[in-house]
Amino acid sequence: MGLFDKILVPVDGSRYSLDAVHLAAKIARFHGSELKLFHVLDLLVVDKLKSFSKKNRGSIGEELRHDAHGFLKDMEYEIRKEKVDLEVLIKEGVPHEAILKEASSWGAELIVMGKLGRRGISHIVLGSVTERVVEFSDVPVLVVK
Repeated sequence: MGLFDKILVPVDGSRYSLDAVHLAAKIARFHGSELKLFHVLDLLVVDKLKSFSKKNRGSIGEELRHDAHGFLKDMEYEIRKEKVDLEVLIKEGVPHEAILKEASSWGAELIVMGKLGRRGISHIVLGSVTERVVEFSDVPVLVVK
């Protein structure tokens, strides 16, 4: 077995998370690791979008889930090129909390993530997802720029 048997890759569909996917797939191939792509439907974003729309919370969540399936399918295609074991998972929640919980419950030995997270005033008030994961993770976190 390699150094990292299980690698969690939280993604948000950004180019940073795609860069993290590429690197994580190479690390997984080298170490013979299992890889899990993980996306969190941010409940705060759903609530914010609901306040600007006539749509209900459920339909907004379904649209976000549909979008996530689209970029996850593209990322999965990239990972399959490296011929590594892969699982794809979407959950709802507060992103950094869901990421840390998934890493712990799955037994991840490494988290590889891009510079994903909040922007603007939300970043100042809440901090970025990546910063919180780095701060509170019990396992190493590799941040990809």
